[in-house]
Amino acid sequence: MRKIVNKNSTYFYSYAGLIPLIFFEIILLIFLFIFSREIVPAIAILIPNYFFIRAIIIVLKYFISIEECYCIEDKFYYKKILWNRWILREFEIPIYEIKKIQDNGKLILKTELQAGVGYLLYYFNPYERICIETIFGRKYNIWNYKKRPSYWSIDNLYEDDREFLDSLFSIRAMVADRRKEILFNQKIENLMERYNFPLDERYNYILNKIVDEEKLFLFKKDNNFIINGDSEAIKDLEIFKNMNFEEIDFYIFYVNYLSKKEYEGKKVLVGYNGVDGKEVTMSKFKEDINEIRDSRSTFKN
Repeated sequence: MRKIVNKNSTYFYSYAGLIPLIFFEIILLIFLFIFSREIVPAIAILIPNYFFIRAIIIVLKYFISIEECYCIEDKFYYKKILWNRWILREFEIPIYEIKKIQDNGKLILKTELQAGVGYLLYYFNPYERICIETIFGRKYNIWNYKKRPSYWSIDNLYEDDREFLDSLFSIRAMVADRRKEILFNQKIENLMERYNFPLDERYNYILNKIVDEEKLFLFKKDNNFIINGDSEAIKDLEIFKNMNFEEIDFYIFYVNYLSKKEYEGKKVLVGYNGVDGKEVTMSKFKEDINEIRDSRSTFKN
């Protein structure tokens, strides 16, 4: 199973930010305990206490937690996990409901260019940069944009952006590939359903495909002929993978086989599905396919 994870290249910096936040919070709690009986000092301590607790929660929820997404069958799954134990957020979306996956745009904060304590303000500004929009108008913001302090190196800004874009393109590609797989599997199911039709229905289906595509596929084995006209089935169905079909223009086949008396009584198998097919003579095949061509010509006239 292909899984895309929000690479946490800022792990060290996130913990480096979390530790002083916890340290300051402990100091505030100590002072709150000391001045708990005095209303004004207690209120004065509670205000910064709220912001420090909020920052700690944000760090845990957005900067230390891991985001991952993957596709299973026809659904897209997203999870945000803290320390591989607690699931903070999860959802699933049917692949066919996803309209677009877009970049909300790079947000550069003033704190991004600050060092020291100023960088702690960054943890008050989580920014989920990927937006998944469904055909019903629902939007899911994911993938917190994690940045390293730029005072180490200005290259960090560009490296973080490259990591994000890699994730964005990978998610888009994963969903697009899965959508193609679903459509392909649906096509295979539809083809197999057709090839499980009763013999007469299957026979008529192949004749109409030959007239539509103006070509057919011929497989010769031990002086026996298997005829098909469905190019998609020949290409995609497993039952035909080991059969070396020859593609022939219908009019060339008509001249080389259907118009020659020596082939009139020859038996051909039409609509073969790996188990059975309708066996007819070449003359009967010619008669039936001409009937379809004539009926279409009459309709056009």
